Amino acid sequence: MEYSIFSNEDTKNTRRKNNSKVPKRKIEKARTQKTSIGNQHTIHITALHKEMQWLKTIIEQRFDDLLTKSIVSSQSVLEISPLLKIDTSSSYGATIKKYSLQELDRVILALGIASSHFPLLLKPFIRREEQNSSLAMDIGGQYDRAKRIFSPTFQTALFLLAGSDMSLWSHYSVQLTHGSSLLEHDIIYNQDVNDAIQGKIALDSAFLNYFLTGIIPRLDHGDYFPGSLYESTLSMNDIILEDSVKNSITSIDAYVTALKNGFFEKESHQFNPGFIALFYGPPGTGKTMLAGILANTYNMPMYHVDLSRVVSKYIGETEKNLERIFKRLQGKNCVLFFDEADALFGKRSDVKDAHDRYANQEVSYLLQRIEKFDGLTILASNYENNMDDAFKRRMDIAVQVIRPKEVQREALWKKYLPENLQFENDKLLKNLVDNYAYTGANIRNVMKSVAIALYNKNENVITHELMIPYLEIENDKTFGKNQARVTPIVRNRNVGGDNRNN
Repeated sequence: MEYSIFSNEDTKNTRRKNNSKVPKRKIEKARTQKTSIGNQHTIHITALHKEMQWLKTIIEQRFDDLLTKSIVSSQSVLEISPLLKIDTSSSYGATIKKYSLQELDRVILALGIASSHFPLLLKPFIRREEQNSSLAMDIGGQYDRAKRIFSPTFQTALFLLAGSDMSLWSHYSVQLTHGSSLLEHDIIYNQDVNDAIQGKIALDSAFLNYFLTGIIPRLDHGDYFPGSLYESTLSMNDIILEDSVKNSITSIDAYVTALKNGFFEKESHQFNPGFIALFYGPPGTGKTMLAGILANTYNMPMYHVDLSRVVSKYIGETEKNLERIFKRLQGKNCVLFFDEADALFGKRSDVKDAHDRYANQEVSYLLQRIEKFDGLTILASNYENNMDDAFKRRMDIAVQVIRPKEVQREALWKKYLPENLQFENDKLLKNLVDNYAYTGANIRNVMKSVAIALYNKNENVITHELMIPYLEIENDKTFGKNQARVTPIVRNRNVGGDNRNN
């Protein structure tokens, strides 16, 4: 415990003195903001607790029905406990209003919240299972006996809605089969996609956080969304492009301008509002960086598709994963970015077995689906010829992002040179520019290693001897093991030597 040498009165006087230095207006503003945040938080929590109390009442009444087998068991939730009116200034109430959630979706959502955040509400289901082990027969759900955890399924929602009334059960079951707004907008997931009734109800964690705090979920929310927001602060001033690349991407600029000016809303043409661009070229030439910079330039968020979470060995799963991306980002004025796109949009092969047939079907699906997407789609590939011919015909533009030439390479070496470092002379820089056909990524890697080495030595002059091991490493990575060598500087010759890169 820490003790103060001041008395309580001295401490109070000190606080008063310190506070007197802060303008009264600033103190009042800070208090107002804190009070506002606290009030808003209370609104969110109150709305959620109100709905949980409603669910608790429904559960208790349904279990009373099971015990008494009374006539009440044939009544709907709406008749047993009417839908509550939730404050729409709360995040939960705003969600109900936005998606027009009625009794089926309200019960499903409430069960998802209870399962994730209020498990005590589900204790009646656990008691029921431990007493007669007939859970799945009447009320659904999955019970982990070792952990004593009950996970509600969509059958559980039907049980709470319909009880033992078969006509009501059929009524809500048909609604569920036709689709729930919660499932459509990825607020709730069915953890068994092959069974609309027996699958476990899973609430998206981003929406649980939204209901508790009011923080709006990002578009890439959820464990089931195979993509992520690509965040970058770079601009066109941070990338060095060949003139041919600069000229090629002007058509993308024209498209975005036309999109924002309402061109695709006109009825005088039948052009699709989407735009497909292919960036192809060797690794490290800046294809992903260029896509991110364009997105920043146009003030459009870019979503990077994670192919490892898209491509599936199971028939039909790849299409489902992609459909989730297209549906969520449709109409959101964003950029959709596929790296190593030939893994998805590669050439179709001759059909030799069932695997080939389904692989070709995936490509055909993509050809049709990507044309319907109303945003800017950018695909990156190392080789243009790896892309399916039918898909190449649908591209609006193909941009070859080539290795930088001498002028661009010199600019890149200078760009990645830290402010506190310098080359030993101009000839060393010229040697690097003339003899190493590096990409921006290669140059960045070398300069990073060199900067670290000099920092550890407490030096600031870059010599050729210092650079040799890092140049060799980058050569082997770029051109292959032992395919390109560097030689030490010869002091009695031209600085930099004749270090030609094969």
